[in-house]
Amino acid sequence: MAMVTGLIPILRTAIEATTDYNGRTMWFGLLAIRLLTLYVSEMPWNKLDLDFQCNGNASEFCRKTCFNQHFDVPVVALWNFTYILFIISVLLMELFAAQLRHNLIKAKMKQELLGPFTEGEHATLTGVKGHDLAQKDMMIDFHQQKKLLCLYLLCILLRLAIELGFLFILICWHLPKVNGTPVNCSTLLCPGPFQCLIRASVEKTMSIYMLCTLSISIISICFVFGFYSMCHYLVLGRSQSGNAR
Repeated sequence: MAMVTGLIPILRTAIEATTDYNGRTMWFGLLAIRLLTLYVSEMPWNKLDLDFQCNGNASEFCRKTCFNQHFDVPVVALWNFTYILFIISVLLMELFAAQLRHNLIKAKMKQELLGPFTEGEHATLTGVKGHDLAQKDMMIDFHQQKKLLCLYLLCILLRLAIELGFLFILICWHLPKVNGTPVNCSTLLCPGPFQCLIRASVEKTMSIYMLCTLSISIISICFVFGFYSMCHYLVLGRSQSGNAR
């Protein structure tokens, strides 16, 4: 139920928005897929404290002490935090698009006061395709909106950095914690040594692999889409401008 509740505002934002840009639906789709993957991946981690079992000589206090020593890096909370960062990187572009739409409304008001523009003048003024504010097909033209294109590429770079950091955390921090080998524990208050095991380690490992697969996919998409945007809107756009001259 919580997953469905989280999906509703994401899908509603993607559908009901009146300002569109290249790749917008894809990024919101990745947000929905990421939320579903998090929901499935977190299932084996719901009872992590009970899954951490030590040998019979360890008291409950020592078991919890060993648990805190072994899982010194948060798992599920860190996954959710990186998802929030991913949402912020997507909403940043939404904020810029909303600002552009606000400027378009001001331009149309100015047009009503100063007189009608020609179609070419209006397109240069607004930098969008489809000028009817009541329609959803108001597509941002990155060929004209170079500053917005740079901000868009910055958002993609931010998502790339988030996913690279998240992949590093999964592989280097979380995966070694559930590799199936016994955990030898010895602390100041519980000299031990105690030997502990983590139940359902295969399921926990598989959930990490699932997140790694999605993270690698998003990293690949960021590389491909960022490279395409730079070549298509910057390099190709300059070539077309040079030919026009």
